[in-house]
Amino acid sequence: MLTVTLTLAALVAAIISGMIGMAGGILLLTVMLLAGLSPAVAIPLHAVVQLTSNVTRVAAYRKTVRWRSAALFIAISLPMPWIGLQIVDQLDPIATKGLIGLVVLAATWAPKGGLDILPERVSMGIAGTLAGIFGVVIGAVGPLVAPFFLRSTWKKEEVVGSKAACQSAIHLIKIGVFSGIGFAFTAYWDLLLPLLIAVIVGTWIGKALNARMSPQRFVLIYRVVLSLLALRLIYAGWLAD
Repeated sequence: MLTVTLTLAALVAAIISGMIGMAGGILLLTVMLLAGLSPAVAIPLHAVVQLTSNVTRVAAYRKTVRWRSAALFIAISLPMPWIGLQIVDQLDPIATKGLIGLVVLAATWAPKGGLDILPERVSMGIAGTLAGIFGVVIGAVGPLVAPFFLRSTWKKEEVVGSKAACQSAIHLIKIGVFSGIGFAFTAYWDLLLPLLIAVIVGTWIGKALNARMSPQRFVLIYRVVLSLLALRLIYAGWLAD
């Protein structure tokens, strides 16, 4: 029953991410934890599933990925976890989530111009810096960097594909870390295999849905979903018991 539940969740999550480029990962991780997997098992397995999902998304949107911007994001994000480790003890990760939620909400609904006034390279550089630093502080940084990808000069396909390329690198680093501390991924192959198949199929379904969506509707859905994720961070940081 666990495998069936998680496979269906992975399929739905991949359809959502394949369509708008986000939210699926958080949905899947939530279901994995609610289904009874411990964080010590769920988080490493989630990294493998999400790497597969993001790589498939890159393949699906390969013609529209902003490779130079993605490369800049990745290159800048790589050394930043070291800085995050220096400040992680000084920050309250719970309160930090709430603050990040407010920042994301403000950036998502900023007046015309907003983050768009930043040159593309500067925007990706800031996003990579934030992803690297706060990845070791709060874990999931997708909502934090998502507003930087919603640029008026980018097509909706470029948003989804480029963000997937950046996230692929982040998940690959996570897998390397978990492997380094001895997590036995192969012990869970029977659970991972159907999930990997599900996210591959789901991603292509999501891309088909994206193709049927107008740019205006994409931007609206992107902002609404991102706002919900931001409110979730605010709740987790400041309002939850």
